[in-house]
Amino acid sequence: MKTIGLTLFYDSELLIVLFRILLVSALIWVFFRFAPVRWKREKLPPKTNTFIRVSRRKPMWTKRDWFYVCMITAAYAVVSLHRLGSTVFPVTTWQPSATPQSIILHFPEATHFDAVYALYGEGDNNSNPDAYQLGFHDIVLEGSNDLSEWEPVTTLSKGSIYQYSITKGDWDYPYIRITSSSKNDTLTELAFKAVSAERLLSVEVEEDEYSSGKYPASLLIDEQDLVCLDPIYYDEGYFDEVYHPRNAWEIANGQRMYASVHPLLGTTLMALSIKLLGMNPFAWRLPGAITGILLVPLFYAVCKELFRRSRYCAWGTILFAADFMHLTTSRIGTLEPFSVFFILFMFLYMIRYYYTGFYDTSLKEQMKLLCLSGIMMGLGIATKWTACYSAVGLAILLFSNLFQRWREYNTAMNKLRRPRQMDPRERQLCMIIRDVFLKHMLITILWCFVFFIFIPVIIYWVSYIPTHVWRDGYSIANVWKQIMYIYNYHINLEATHPYQSTWYQWILDLRPIWYFGRADKSGLYHSIACFSNPLLCWAGFFSIFHTLWYALRHRDREAYIIVIGYLTAYLPWVSLVQRCVFAYHFYPTSFFMILSVVHTFRTLLHADRKYIVYVRLFTVLCVLLFFMFLPATAGFGTERAYIHFLEWLPGWYFG
Repeated sequence: MKTIGLTLFYDSELLIVLFRILLVSALIWVFFRFAPVRWKREKLPPKTNTFIRVSRRKPMWTKRDWFYVCMITAAYAVVSLHRLGSTVFPVTTWQPSATPQSIILHFPEATHFDAVYALYGEGDNNSNPDAYQLGFHDIVLEGSNDLSEWEPVTTLSKGSIYQYSITKGDWDYPYIRITSSSKNDTLTELAFKAVSAERLLSVEVEEDEYSSGKYPASLLIDEQDLVCLDPIYYDEGYFDEVYHPRNAWEIANGQRMYASVHPLLGTTLMALSIKLLGMNPFAWRLPGAITGILLVPLFYAVCKELFRRSRYCAWGTILFAADFMHLTTSRIGTLEPFSVFFILFMFLYMIRYYYTGFYDTSLKEQMKLLCLSGIMMGLGIATKWTACYSAVGLAILLFSNLFQRWREYNTAMNKLRRPRQMDPRERQLCMIIRDVFLKHMLITILWCFVFFIFIPVIIYWVSYIPTHVWRDGYSIANVWKQIMYIYNYHINLEATHPYQSTWYQWILDLRPIWYFGRADKSGLYHSIACFSNPLLCWAGFFSIFHTLWYALRHRDREAYIIVIGYLTAYLPWVSLVQRCVFAYHFYPTSFFMILSVVHTFRTLLHADRKYIVYVRLFTVLCVLLFFMFLPATAGFGTERAYIHFLEWLPGWYFG
């Protein structure tokens, strides 16, 4: 099937993925077709002709909604989890017991090898009070035929954590000496590939002065069966996985942390997976992938709040699931999936609150929505500070609602000054507003201090308890010091990157960030780049202007919410952030870009039903592009020529 897929579609995994999608979709269809459940149809409440804004009822999920969300989520989950990462990975790590220290290995059988495989993880940071155990620091490998004359083989000085360092050559020695001169050295596994063969040489420890110590030389060669001879993204870390899985491993193992320049809630979720499944690429990527899958029904729920109609929600969710950035970002072990999950959740509850009123929704229900929004905001900020930008959007929606309540109060008071001009029913309503407004306004504002300041601060402080960031232990003062450290790090960062981009390139999809690219032994090329679905991104560029115009011209509440979410997520990158940034920083903004596209769809269909053909065509094309670009976004094997074919714009590079 892989060969057929490669021949027909230039994607070795496509037919497997499509077959699984069809199978899962068929099972879901059978369930909904024959499920012995009576589903309700939603009936919209009648419109009222009063001067107050009536609370909009929480939308009811119909059978059609559940069918759509299950089908889209399942289809996306199949793609997201396919070849996510290997479940085997070397983890036992050697570190020097003295400085310098030499170890001698020998090959009991064959001695001819043409490649040296070296891999390092993190060592025991708790063992050295003045150093971190991490990395190669000029570890010298030498070969000998008689244990007296030694010749250089290679020096391990480069490489990244959880990534294979492969040195190719032609050597034939029965003995290998490893010399470490740095107390910071770590070496997880060392392997030697037999010349012109796809196997490793059998190797044993010949001499180790500290064999009875805590870090014997046997740790270097005890996981030979876990070494991958042809590693790709599936078998090792890439891009920011040199940071977050390392921090997660430290949390899972109670280690003093090497460095942490982001809050640690999302990393702690990753640590839980590592604790349960072991330290391997699948384990550190699985939490993000699951979160990415859960974002699909969550996005549908947001669409349901805004657009009500099932077909608009389905179109929007399909477009969201077909966005390249969503797939790529949820398949790598970083913090973005968690932060955007909480950002979208906090907007969901604030949108529900925005549609409520003081006079037909209980105060308890209003406070519950605000509390949940505040909790999600706290979780988002405790995951990544980018949630602070979107928190401004929450504040704008909150005060917009309160301002509307104040206008209603003003109108009611003016009417009460002219009681003869009102009918008894309107007079009663105005009296209720007079009696309720000030009390509800004061209670809401006071509780908002708790929900959006006190609770997020508590969540942030508590999120550091499972970690070992400081030698002197957890304290509120240390959390504050860590906040200042993170702030100063990002403010003063002057690093550059060959695939960095700027805010104006994001909205036109001009500069993807290339995460990974390598050919395997069969010649198939595996590439991973992070950028938006170009058709969706280009449509979003125009639709956000249309949505802004609609919000201003027609005072459309849905358009207003979308624009606020978009601008508060996007504008800080325009005006505040001056450091090196990448395409994935557009991720929180992309949610609202897609919502603006759906809003434009709705406007077009309200104007003329004939546009439904173009809406459906656009949706189908976005899905086709999603599958077409999988070799460039998910690392699925393809021919290098096809990868170059996908480089449509000058700024696109996939290997």
